[in-house]
Amino acid sequence: MRAITIALLLTAAGHAVAAKPAPPPRIEQRAPTEEERDSFDIYFHQKMVAESHGARPVMPLFAPAFDIQRQRGKPWQVIARVDSAPRHSAVDLCRQIRSSFIYDAKAPKDGRWSVTAQEPTWHVWLAQPNTICSAVQHTVLMDQAVRPEDVVALLRQHAELLSRARLLFAGNSRCIRQRALPFTLRAIAPAAPAAGAPVMFSLVFESDRDTVARVAVRRHRGEYAAWNVDCD
Repeated sequence: MRAITIALLLTAAGHAVAAKPAPPPRIEQRAPTEEERDSFDIYFHQKMVAESHGARPVMPLFAPAFDIQRQRGKPWQVIARVDSAPRHSAVDLCRQIRSSFIYDAKAPKDGRWSVTAQEPTWHVWLAQPNTICSAVQHTVLMDQAVRPEDVVALLRQHAELLSRARLLFAGNSRCIRQRALPFTLRAIAPAAPAAGAPVMFSLVFESDRDTVARVAVRRHRGEYAAWNVDCD
């Protein structure tokens, strides 16, 4: 009887192991090849010339950044990203526009690069008084649906809003262990109306341990308050 019981347990364990989902495929990354870099430089220069309509093209100040990855056994996805020159977007706000381009190794040599389906993204930071906007190390992704004046206010107050939001971390099982972690603001986006407030925002923070906290901020009569928090 004992032998039968053990056999049944082993069989059940075998089924449990068989039912366990396979781990996700490992993501591989690499640097661009010389051919990929050279072909993008040619493509982008031609694009700038065509868009300048006979005027002298204004080339970006910075080299393109490449994001190249694949799941094991699948083709490489090669994406190049280019930032525009920094400029004033509004009073007290600087911005760069980031455009993305994708590479198709199977296309004809003169048609391997094209604009991705992703819309250009805005990356912003606070301007310095009486100073021309220049590149900075840390920028914040800005959803264009958020008014610039709200973005400026949230950039100025985000540290205080995060500090107040840490009190809310304790009430969320997904956030409580992250309560004391250092966070960096990564994005500002609109959020659905809540708590009787027609205007809400989502501040996306990233910790030094690659976790993410989203702080819902309520705007009422020109004041901003941390209202809720969620974590990944």
